[in-house]
Amino acid sequence: MPKLKAAPVDQLRILNELLGRVSDPHKAEHARRALEFAYNEHPEDLERVSLGDYVDKLAQFHFGESGKSSDFAFAHWHVPRLEDFSPLWIRQAIVVEMKKLAGRREGLLLVTGLRGAVCPQGKYWTKHREAQYQRVRSWIDELVCAWATCGSRLQVVVL
Repeated sequence: MPKLKAAPVDQLRILNELLGRVSDPHKAEHARRALEFAYNEHPEDLERVSLGDYVDKLAQFHFGESGKSSDFAFAHWHVPRLEDFSPLWIRQAIVVEMKKLAGRREGLLLVTGLRGAVCPQGKYWTKHREAQYQRVRSWIDELVCAWATCGSRLQVVVL
């Protein structure tokens, strides 16, 4: 049975609301209006966008060029499509992103593309793929906990 997945524009809306809670709410409102305008004008184009391409632009809008505010840091990892997910490969990618969050009391690590990497488009979501997805999610959670700054509040969101 295939898992239903939210459209990229819906995921961008959700992410915008999340980022609006940790940055300026006025920026979230502007981004919301821009997304709605673009969706009303060209809905077919926004249904095919790559989430990984637009997440960084949305974060840059909320936090500026560096992806960091004075107390809050944002990091984004878009999982490329690979046949094998080894703990060593995931460790390296997570460590790179965690270094971007170092030194901040609060942060958000956003992971996109994991579901698509585990189950490519046109394939079925099987029990084996579900187990692989859960295994990778567990590795991500363990690594984030190991590399998080003591006393920091870190959120991990997987879209």
